[in-house]
Amino acid sequence: MEGSDKETAHNRYLTTADSPLTKRDLQNLLQEATAEIKAHTKAELNRQIQSLKADLEALSHHTDHAEAKLTKLADTTSSHSQDITYLHGKLAALEEEIEDLNNRSRRNNIRVRGLPETVTNDQLQASLTDLFNTLLPEATQHDLAMDRAHRALRPLALNPDTPRDVILRMHHFPIKEQLVRQARQNPPTFQQQTIALYQDLAPSTLKKRRDLRQLTNTLNHHGIRYMWGHPFKLLVRRENQTHILSNAAEMIPFAESLGLTLLPLQPNRPPGPRGRRQEPISHSPRRTPRKRAPPRPQDGSPQRH
Repeated sequence: MEGSDKETAHNRYLTTADSPLTKRDLQNLLQEATAEIKAHTKAELNRQIQSLKADLEALSHHTDHAEAKLTKLADTTSSHSQDITYLHGKLAALEEEIEDLNNRSRRNNIRVRGLPETVTNDQLQASLTDLFNTLLPEATQHDLAMDRAHRALRPLALNPDTPRDVILRMHHFPIKEQLVRQARQNPPTFQQQTIALYQDLAPSTLKKRRDLRQLTNTLNHHGIRYMWGHPFKLLVRRENQTHILSNAAEMIPFAESLGLTLLPLQPNRPPGPRGRRQEPISHSPRRTPRKRAPPRPQDGSPQRH
């Protein structure tokens, strides 16, 4: 429509005059064309601006909605984070309590290491009674009563010189304490094999003790006595003060508080069939006569402290 109007105006200038177009005619044509272009441009700009305004309003609405949702999510996340922290603490406390109950249920247990596999299950209690009689000659059969005794529940080792541990439960706790104390001072032998007695502990406790091995090695090196506590903790008495450590992550500052520098860990011997190291019962550094090389533990030699 606009093109037709332009052509009509142009033709009017070309046909209404016998003389050629003058400069003024060209100026008039230019002014009309410019006015038409301005009007068209203005209308197009207004339309685009209105469209942009609508888009911006929609975007602003969506942004406000998203900000409101993000604020709500941030509040919910903060609440969940607090709940998770609380639940982590409760879970750790429950795990510690279960570990403590597990160890307390094992307080009458003894783990016997080195008893040959030639001793069958039917012979275990009789053989152990004879062994314990060498440690406590004055004990009666009633004193040495056992509730049960069995081999560790794992497959036989490929090396016949590495028999499975025997786990037994003594009926009388004081007798159990005397046995392990005597075995620590004078390790017994059975069929020319040195036998070691250990406190039966929960696997989680054994792992925590292994995590502190660098510290216990350092304490042994300096002749510093220590003992294990329940729930799990390491107690060191030094200069009339009791120092307590319950987390391996605090081992370095704990050693520094004692005026010690942790010694580097020595490489372990190849682990046993199950890769577990059994901690000894003794809590202080000591030396024992070397009668015979003790049987290799499941994942390395136990430390005497």
